Amino acid sequence: MFSKACEHGIKAIIYIATQSMDGRRVKIGDVVENSGSPEAFTAKVLGSLTKYHIVNSYTGPNGGFLLMLRI
Repeated sequence: MFSKACEHGIKAIIYIATQSMDGRRVKIGDVVENSGSPEAFTAKVLGSLTKYHIVNSYTGPNGGFLLMLRI
């Protein structure tokens, strides 16, 4: 049994990963739309994923989230 934060985090990572494979940065609104979670909650989850270096966060007009790819 996963917590809601974990469930939404997994959904967010999967969506970001699919977009990152094509080199696209994902806006928080796109993650909200595809995960079905509230925007404030999604922002908090993405903040944690960024803090622990699971996703990269970029600011500005071309900003968004990308999955950190480690080889």
